[in-house]
Amino acid sequence: MLKRWDTRSYDIGLILAVFDSIYVNIESMNIPKPRKYDIKTIIKALIIKEFEKQSLRAAEVRVKQLLGIRIDHTVLHFWEEKLAPYMEEIINKILKELHELEYSESFIDSTIFTNKKGKG
Repeated sequence: MLKRWDTRSYDIGLILAVFDSIYVNIESMNIPKPRKYDIKTIIKALIIKEFEKQSLRAAEVRVKQLLGIRIDHTVLHFWEEKLAPYMEEIINKILKELHELEYSESFIDSTIFTNKKGKG
């Protein structure tokens, strides 16, 4: 499990990229078919809500910022209830993948080291 000081657990862009890379068997989930949005988009919205520890209304705004679509907080609530049995497994898969990433791959280091003579 990641330590709370590990910045990877706060990088929502990295978290969503990891979600895109993992396999989630949506066909095996006992859930209704979404009307307007793709189920993966809805899961991403719930991941944003969970990882950023936001209310439904705040998550509605944050999802619009990150994904570029507006999903109403009532829709998020509906899917939060329907996907509750599956979200823990999805989040655990994401955390496992984040843990397996090397730390140097999770951020850009802008430090430039020079020798004592000032030559890089």
